Amino acid sequence: MRILFLTLYLLAVSTAGCEPADRVIHVHESDAEMNAAIAKARSTLPSFWALFARPQKGESDFALKVKITDSHGVEHFWCTDLQNDGIRISGVVNNDPNLVTSVKLGQRIEIKPDDISDWLYMRGGKMYGNFTVRPLFKSMKPEELAQLKALLAEP
Repeated sequence: MRILFLTLYLLAVSTAGCEPADRVIHVHESDAEMNAAIAKARSTLPSFWALFARPQKGESDFALKVKITDSHGVEHFWCTDLQNDGIRISGVVNNDPNLVTSVKLGQRIEIKPDDISDWLYMRGGKMYGNFTVRPLFKSMKPEELAQLKALLAEP
């Protein structure tokens, strides 16, 4: 049985800016709820890219969750500092690997559209997207869940 390693990414907004906090949660690749969240994120990517190209209401901190596969397994990473020229997409790995060894924190990687599993951005102190965090609610500590739900634009 294969297990996907998903990194929970919280943006703690402070006066100093955004600081990521991450924690790895193991999810089986056949998890129906997670697969539905990934499908929803992928189906809404066009709206994400439209805002990325022309932020309209103060959108910032755009990020993509990307599936990385190597001989050690499968792990999903948040990538920031995105670039999309219409031909190539790239981003900077924003989490330390726990399983795969083909990427490292701070490394700019090319992102294949088929490997995108989620997206997020911030607007007005609220997080939009991040669909894959919702299936993880059941594995969170109450204080962690409360902090995240307060940050999410949608429940």
